[in-house]
Amino acid sequence: MKSKKALGTQQTILDTACQLFSKFGYNNVTTRMIAEHAHVNQGSIHYHFNSKENLYVEVYKYAKGIDKALNIDTLLAEEPTLLETPEGKSYAIFRIISDWFHRNFYVAEDWKHQLIIRELFEPSPVYDRIVDEVFKPETQSRLRLYSMLVPNASYAEAYVWVHYPDSQVVYYCLTRKNIIRYYGTRFFEDNKYLLMKITIRNMLRELGLPLIEILK
Repeated sequence: MKSKKALGTQQTILDTACQLFSKFGYNNVTTRMIAEHAHVNQGSIHYHFNSKENLYVEVYKYAKGIDKALNIDTLLAEEPTLLETPEGKSYAIFRIISDWFHRNFYVAEDWKHQLIIRELFEPSPVYDRIVDEVFKPETQSRLRLYSMLVPNASYAEAYVWVHYPDSQVVYYCLTRKNIIRYYGTRFFEDNKYLLMKITIRNMLRELGLPLIEILK
């Protein structure tokens, strides 16, 4: 078990790497650069993360809040009969998709958006690991929910439904500057929650499920 001091050093390295990777990208950041900005020796990075690649994966997981992600199995452990009614199914979708929105979109730290968008449009050499360790597990969780709700659906139908929130958020983030220019920063921030509600409403309508009160 690492000491309190060691854990503090590890977090300092992680926080510093978050800022540098999001600003300059994977290829333009070295472990020496991270060490200098974090005020630690370079060996500390290798001790805590073993390699720059491992550190980047941990940064990406941290940005996506993977360790805090909610999935259908957790929900069913809390409420085993949740999917037995149309309203319960709607509530399950709301909980899981709103959790995704809060982890990916409702974040105060700009570096998270920058890192995620950069990796999507300018894939790093670590992209395959990001896919295997971050994207696929998160997608599989939502695919599992969809398969419970629509057992006979095709994979194509499931894929489109599952990734519908991603397309909405990516577009909103990519057009952020234009939205703020036309309507102002307050408009952009105020409409984040509305975007989530409309997205979930559309996902429920696609499955013929009722709107629950919180989405009305």
